[in-house]
Amino acid sequence: MKLKHKHIDMITAAIIGLVLFTSCEDELGVIIPYPNDITFNEMTLDRFSYEIPTAPFTVGDDESGVITVNVSDTGNNYSGFALSNKNFRSYPWNLSPNFAPVGGLSLTEVQEEINTTAFSVYTDLVNRTENYLVGNTDNDNAFFTLSTPGTVEHVLVANTSYNYLLTSYGAIYSDDLDLVTQSYLIDGGVVANPMIENPDIARYGVFTLPGIDGTLSTIRLAGTELLAKFEVGNSAGEAARQDVLNAGGTEEEAQTAYDDAYEIAADTVHKGYVKLTIEGSLNGSTTGTVDVYLAIRPEVDSAFPEYNYILNDWKKVDLTALGDVDKVLFTMSSDYLDTQGKMVYPSMFCLDGIRLSK
Repeated sequence: MKLKHKHIDMITAAIIGLVLFTSCEDELGVIIPYPNDITFNEMTLDRFSYEIPTAPFTVGDDESGVITVNVSDTGNNYSGFALSNKNFRSYPWNLSPNFAPVGGLSLTEVQEEINTTAFSVYTDLVNRTENYLVGNTDNDNAFFTLSTPGTVEHVLVANTSYNYLLTSYGAIYSDDLDLVTQSYLIDGGVVANPMIENPDIARYGVFTLPGIDGTLSTIRLAGTELLAKFEVGNSAGEAARQDVLNAGGTEEEAQTAYDDAYEIAADTVHKGYVKLTIEGSLNGSTTGTVDVYLAIRPEVDSAFPEYNYILNDWKKVDLTALGDVDKVLFTMSSDYLDTQGKMVYPSMFCLDGIRLSK
């Protein structure tokens, strides 16, 4: 009887396990690549570290397929792809005015603190994909080529922690926001470092993360939209206000005209995105492109006006629409630009789980 009961218990456990596996299968399929995906896990890399290769490198095998990953230059000026397994998701403690080392940091040390986020994938939970690529799309160097032309079924893409923190909060994060500049105040109230549980308020502070221009002027994505709305709305409002005054109207009537015109004009402004474009080519000719937003504000994409998010995990991107390719190129774009028309946010993203059709 005991053996019989044990056998029944084993069957019950197996059934429960199958149900649990089935219920989680879709989610795990996105987060953890299948064994025949190109995952970079066979490459040697110290734990919680990153490495910028000195030349393009080949990965894969007969089962997964073989690709060559491009990289150009080295150090902080690299473009193409680096290798990493870092998953630091918070502001660097040493860059906080509340927790900085006595005597401050050298420029090299500041850059290395920035790199703890620039070479980290941002995931809502602890990352489970082990090694992955960090792409810098400058100069069209972020691409891989296929040893044999074929279809790329999908890839996994994610934000770096650098981009996630800058698009979510900006180069400064405190408890007080300047409504005019849309930047958090460096002398504002203290807050908890994101993604770190801090029951002790002594670990609260003001946190900073210099942008790619080396300053603390980068603001969050939502702030760029609000500033654009203010600029357009204020221009329309002032014109309406002046028209009323020129026609002999009262200040009260002019203010009403301003408010009405401001609201109408501001409501037409829809701004704020960071987009990754994936382009396939065969024998030097483009086969197609696929766009994926790494961050987007509402109403920015007229085809998907409900989109409103900052990507906080790996996202599976179907690339079958590109058809047969021998090269896949990654570029990034944004409507938050500096005076030279260049992206203010880093042109960096994370890549993993490349699946080639058999």
